[in-house]
Amino acid sequence: GINAEYGVADFNSRAYPTQRLAELLEAASSLLFKECLPYFFQTRKLHKRVAEMEAAAEKAEEEQAEVGEQAEEEEQAEEEVEKEDTGDTLSSTLRLTEELADAQRKIISLQEQVIQLKDEIRAAETSAVTKTVQRDIRSFSAVVSQNCAVAMAPRKIQSAVRKAASAPEEDDRSCNLMIFGLPEESGKATVESSVRGVLDTLNEKPALPKCSRVGAPSDGKVRPVLVTLGSREVLLSLLKKARELKSSEEYSKVFLEPDRTPEQRAERKQTLRVLREMRRTHPGERFVIKRGVIECL
Repeated sequence: GINAEYGVADFNSRAYPTQRLAELLEAASSLLFKECLPYFFQTRKLHKRVAEMEAAAEKAEEEQAEVGEQAEEEEQAEEEVEKEDTGDTLSSTLRLTEELADAQRKIISLQEQVIQLKDEIRAAETSAVTKTVQRDIRSFSAVVSQNCAVAMAPRKIQSAVRKAASAPEEDDRSCNLMIFGLPEESGKATVESSVRGVLDTLNEKPALPKCSRVGAPSDGKVRPVLVTLGSREVLLSLLKKARELKSSEEYSKVFLEPDRTPEQRAERKQTLRVLREMRRTHPGERFVIKRGVIECL
């Protein structure tokens, strides 16, 4: 359940529709990113100001050191050369002393400003994250509360149980590979020979228990190929090498993907849409998808 600190009731996520839950989580994640991003940019600006203030403090210290060196040189000159006008010497010494005092006061003031800015940064970061998380969790809780009654209705539960009980064992997609963009066969060529050509390019020769086109033939349309492999490890090995096809002259437009359920395909499509929008609105940032989640590098 969600943390009770924010007054959110627990709910059974297993009984909640997978696609709807994914949409709610997607909405919550998008809202959280949208609200937090301005505070992160503000924090960067504050960090930049701190760096500028520290640089100014270092410059003031260098000025103080230069003034000190100048005072020492004048004192040595006074010892070597007899001064007839002692009044001028005293005035010069007093002037240098005042300059040293002014430099020290500037350094202290700059250090106080740096400390204050650091405190403001910490306070802004804590306040921004806390308020945004609390607000988004409350919004998410309200949506979940409104929809839990429908999700937990007896008819919905019975339908989900019947669907799970009637699912055939053959629906296991963990060892299935989808090949997109592979041209249709002509003449005596077979689907398996076409698939072998792709796998040979990747220096892979796995057993192929089953290869078939998905869908009915249609003029001008290239159907995807469903390949059943011997193990999950073979599938993961092929997916890791899939990028090598881009450098192949014959298969540069062929893509390998895992066999996803309709719900997973819809979720993947939504994630890609959000990724394109984030890249468009924040061209200076680099966003990627890792394990189904959008991350900023």
